[in-house]
Amino acid sequence: MPLLPPELLQRLAALTIRSRRRGSGVRAGERRSRRRGQSQEFADHRPYVPGDDLRFLDWHLYGRLDALWVKLFEEEEDRVVQVLLDCSASMKGEKLDYARKLGAALAYVSLGRTDRVAVAGLSDKLAHYSPPRRGRGAAKAVFQTLELVTPAGETKLASALEQFPRQRGTGIALLFTDFLYPEGPDVVLKRLLARGNEIHAFHIVAPVEIRPKLEGDFVLVDAESGAELAVTLDEAVLERYQATVLAWADEMETTCRRLGVGYTRVLTSVPIEDVVFRDLRRQGVVGR
Repeated sequence: MPLLPPELLQRLAALTIRSRRRGSGVRAGERRSRRRGQSQEFADHRPYVPGDDLRFLDWHLYGRLDALWVKLFEEEEDRVVQVLLDCSASMKGEKLDYARKLGAALAYVSLGRTDRVAVAGLSDKLAHYSPPRRGRGAAKAVFQTLELVTPAGETKLASALEQFPRQRGTGIALLFTDFLYPEGPDVVLKRLLARGNEIHAFHIVAPVEIRPKLEGDFVLVDAESGAELAVTLDEAVLERYQATVLAWADEMETTCRRLGVGYTRVLTSVPIEDVVFRDLRRQGVVGR
């Protein structure tokens, strides 16, 4: 079964990943730098698609070929969109499945707008890696890497990032994670920021993590450490648990905002298309 249905891919083709920074990227025919004095050199053409900036149409080529082509320009920097999946054991099941699909959606958007896309699966090591690729023709390889990402190991993303190759040019790191880090989120986020990346974190949450459908006596087992905790769950305990989880999630968001990191909390029960076309457009993460 494909990660994303063809009809969703068709809708995604009209979007672009937006940067919060001024002047990010290359290929100015699609994403012009606003930095003054930066040189731009012609690099290539590609077929026009609805929504492209009409200022960059090559009318001379149109006269010869009777077809619309857009000029592409090289700038001093290249933009790499890094799709980083937390694949530690705590992500097992619907959280990692959801992260794969949302990561695939945003990777596909990026591949259509001349960004290069790299993919990594991170746990206590660099478990999976796909080097930067450009163009819609690379979507198959990118999707295959995402499909291969499997949950295993402890959450040591900061250590795993040391094995992740530094990317040339400007970078946007899209981090898909449950934020269940023993050391807290600061270390991981600061490690990414130190590479000069713009970061957007997608906090993947399964509804059962907020409000388990359980009552009675249970032994809870940590998915990564194996530590056990005997608990008795009733309505009052579940109410306190839910309040604690939501307060913790708010703390993760506050930490991200404090560090200048974008944050989106995503419930796995929400359709991917709603997240992309409603939530992320509202936040300005994607646009046309």
